Amino acid sequence: MAGAAANLVNLERVSKAYGVRPILSKVSLGLQRGDRVGVVGRNGDGKTTLLRLMAGLEPPDSGRVTQNRGLRLELLAQHDDLALHESIAEVVLGGRAEHEWAADPTSRAVVTHLLAGLDLRRVIDGLSGGERRRVSLARLLLSDLDVLLLDEPTNHLDIEAVAWLADHLVSRDLALAVVTHDRWFLDAVCGATWEIHDAAVDRYDGGYAAFVLAKAERMRQADSAESRRQNLMRKELAWLRRGAPARTSKPRFRVEAAATLVSDEPDPRDRMELQRFAVARLGKDVIDLEDATISRGGRDLIDRVTWRLGPGDRIGLVGVNGAGKSSVLSVLSGAVAPDAGRLR
Repeated sequence: MAGAAANLVNLERVSKAYGVRPILSKVSLGLQRGDRVGVVGRNGDGKTTLLRLMAGLEPPDSGRVTQNRGLRLELLAQHDDLALHESIAEVVLGGRAEHEWAADPTSRAVVTHLLAGLDLRRVIDGLSGGERRRVSLARLLLSDLDVLLLDEPTNHLDIEAVAWLADHLVSRDLALAVVTHDRWFLDAVCGATWEIHDAAVDRYDGGYAAFVLAKAERMRQADSAESRRQNLMRKELAWLRRGAPARTSKPRFRVEAAATLVSDEPDPRDRMELQRFAVARLGKDVIDLEDATISRGGRDLIDRVTWRLGPGDRIGLVGVNGAGKSSVLSVLSGAVAPDAGRLR
């Protein structure tokens, strides 16, 4: 990025901690108009905190967060602050008559793709959490903004809506920072990636695929450095083993350097041993869904399905809104029994 003066939002040596745990440490970065940045990192590493700092909703412990004067910035947070007594039409469309907003292509597209199936006259207080999230996103997309910060915007959207949202964001002339676990979405939308780890932020060009390749190269280089460190450690340890007389005739810094090399050696990870431990503790099958049928409102969501999940399995459930993803998860968790078949 060209510099702080060109940034719409700028962080200068920002640090933030919760209790004794540092989240960000002396981080400097910024967003310019036209930037579309994906923010990635492990859960709890500070992705949401970074967005809230940029939005001015949280103060840094040290450093400075600045925004251009008159900046129009909005954050799609994980919890909304919608007025409970207002209708969807009032929140999203400002109460405009249908013939007014329907004549606007952008308004019509937002309503069609994000609010399909919702009665615009319904009040916010009667909506589900997923419906409120879609309303919040629709409201922001119809706002005239310079910066848009999105925290998990694809939650509660079906596949078609996610694809439309990606196209819509790419067409917008604004600065965007987005946190999402949807890797396809990051690739489709983002031209840069920020990875948060160990209270630092590493910057990469490109979307998620480019980030993965660049990080793999950085790790390869780190592995090469680790190999050199291991060779040096072996030499230093061999020297130390020559005996006390030899050690007393050598500079102390070599002894200290060898000790540092040994202490920096990472703990070995035996993947097969971890897998064997998981199987021994949990068994080969963690969840068995046998010949199960799940129905809602007289409609079969799944019919006579057998599904086995083992230790370490990672499975994504996808489908259009109303297909039954949440209902299946409720059955798998044991919160609800299947209509036929059994869960073990």
